[in-house]
Amino acid sequence: MSSKGDLMVDEKKKKRMISNRESARRSRMKKEKHMKDLNEQIFYFTKKRDEMVLKIKEIFKGHSTLEMENIVLRTQKQELAKRLEYAKAVCDWYEGVGVSSPMGGVQDPWLRPFEQQPPPSNSVPVMSSAGFSKF
Repeated sequence: MSSKGDLMVDEKKKKRMISNRESARRSRMKKEKHMKDLNEQIFYFTKKRDEMVLKIKEIFKGHSTLEMENIVLRTQKQELAKRLEYAKAVCDWYEGVGVSSPMGGVQDPWLRPFEQQPPPSNSVPVMSSAGFSKF
């Protein structure tokens, strides 16, 4: 009878061993699939990151261009505002609104071309040499 009991124990051990092997195989396959999925995600997110980096560079380049255009436009706006102010002063003077000076306090030398302008304070006077005079 002991041989019959040993056979049953051996049979249970074999079934358990087969079951354990199958379970280990499924576990390895599950782990392998999980690793494959993770590698696919790494590839996907790396590709997305690279696309975003390119987009950011393009946006930054566009931003820099717009910033430079903005600076130019602001400068032009200031210049046009000054010209408008001068033009209004001329119109006011022409219509008799100007009180103190014929140009109503306008400081633009282009609007008073025949008036002598004092030289800038930082300029150096030009002197001629005595020995090279033709007159």
